[in-house]
Amino acid sequence: MSLPSHYLITPTPNHDTDFLAALERSLQAGTRLIQLKGKGIEPHAYTTLAQRVIPLAHRYQAKVLLSEPALVEQLGADGLHLDSKALITCSNRPLPNGKIIAVSGHTLQALQQGEAIEADFAVLSPIRYTSAHPDLTPIGWEGLAEILAKVKIPTYALGGVSADDEAEAIRAGAQGVAGSKGYWNA
Repeated sequence: MSLPSHYLITPTPNHDTDFLAALERSLQAGTRLIQLKGKGIEPHAYTTLAQRVIPLAHRYQAKVLLSEPALVEQLGADGLHLDSKALITCSNRPLPNGKIIAVSGHTLQALQQGEAIEADFAVLSPIRYTSAHPDLTPIGWEGLAEILAKVKIPTYALGGVSADDEAEAIRAGAQGVAGSKGYWNA
């Protein structure tokens, strides 16, 4: 599977119309890999939003990963993104080959777990301080490079980074940058 240099992780939607318009602008700007983030969204609202996001993204040949395994097949999504808590409980690939599996982690062990379940790619955070994980010590670019030298799974840098950091992430051995800063065209 060919991966782009950025992986858009959508912000939590505040209004569907504004959200979809911003997503379309991101797609027009070249986004081709998206995680429709589900944290903080009521399950029915997430399903309804995913039913609108997937066909929109597919019109641009973009892949959409959901956070709910049961919805991937049901809605025709391209894959699943396991957060760090879901990854810990996963002992094998949760979807068949042909569907994309992405994992999030904060340590070398998490990336090794991603490799063990045959995930297609990973997201490692935080690179820099981020309010999303104020309890975690940032690993920095050097820490990212050290961890990535020990695994084969393609990995995106996340946490306190933006589109402006793509080249630095790639120099450190990452696939690119994950997140919304600089990619979300609101």
